[in-house]
Amino acid sequence: MEHASPAQAPLTTPIERFVWDLTYACPLRCVHCLTESGRRPAAMLDRDAMLRVVEVIVGHRPLAKRMSFGGGEPLLAPWWDEAARLICDAGIPVTLFTSGWSMELDTAERLARSVAGICVSVDGPDPRLNDPIRGRPGAFDHAMATLELLDRFKRDRSARGEPCYSLGIDYTVTRSNREGTDRFVSEATARFPGLDFIRFGAVVPEGLAQEEAFVARELLTMEEVVELSASEARLASLARNGVHVSVTDARGFLPDNDLSEAGEGIAHIEASGSLRAFTTVEAKVGSVLEEPLELLWQRALAWRREPFVQEQMGSIRSVEDWARAIRTLDRRYGSEADRIRIARRGTRPGGGDSRTAVEGQPQGRS
Repeated sequence: MEHASPAQAPLTTPIERFVWDLTYACPLRCVHCLTESGRRPAAMLDRDAMLRVVEVIVGHRPLAKRMSFGGGEPLLAPWWDEAARLICDAGIPVTLFTSGWSMELDTAERLARSVAGICVSVDGPDPRLNDPIRGRPGAFDHAMATLELLDRFKRDRSARGEPCYSLGIDYTVTRSNREGTDRFVSEATARFPGLDFIRFGAVVPEGLAQEEAFVARELLTMEEVVELSASEARLASLARNGVHVSVTDARGFLPDNDLSEAGEGIAHIEASGSLRAFTTVEAKVGSVLEEPLELLWQRALAWRREPFVQEQMGSIRSVEDWARAIRTLDRRYGSEADRIRIARRGTRPGGGDSRTAVEGQPQGRS
């Protein structure tokens, strides 16, 4: 694949979106997890630190158009709803991404009061395709139960004329679940009439998905990424009940790709309060709890222009190159804790090997 020369993004690139990993605690062991959640310390902030991070985010309301709560499982942070309400009340809509492992009516009610949107991660139309990727038997059934509750709760509120969250599904496409996309659209949009959207996207080679064993088995080729993007109209034609179906082109997360600047304006805050230099790379430029965001953001943009970073990104011709470049950057710029964790990948159940995730017994919270 011909690749554009590295883009010289101006140092004035604005923050358009915040991503905040509330915690790395997680009941699942997804084989493509970008944060390696469930396999590392939860790194959850206390309430006082959370309020300081919220103040930083709200202070950039004129620039930021939206906010994503991720992880890990953000619902495991005891203050998730307070943080969401404060940010939404300041005019930045919050979408919370959840594994859907468990959902209670009380949680649905809190979600309706605090977030603009909920996105449940599902990676297959049935347990056979979904559960090996999510790393835990029963993951599909739990996600469907969560969607049933959220869908019913939303429709009940709408019938009473009460406002509620938008409800969506995020489907990360790998080689093993690619065959299920058409069926998933047909079945999910019929089953959940209150659903607002389904978003597909090829797995990006970051976190566990950058490792060579995963790349060899599960990462789509660049040609398949292009083919997936071109399938959007067909997938949308299969939807029922007015559900919007879209495909995010994964190439937009290449910092030097002319197709899109999907990752350029993302300020990605980790569970510790550190700011990533770029959303798909482990490099950190400091903590929003210790230094002004303006200074950290300038460092992040300057990092992207460093000759070594530009050299790595400019060398990408294939997804294998892409994964190799991210591996190189993570091992060079990651913290000591990051490098230790990376070195341990593949040595424990679910540690980046999809076969281990299926055969082993995941450990941790349920």
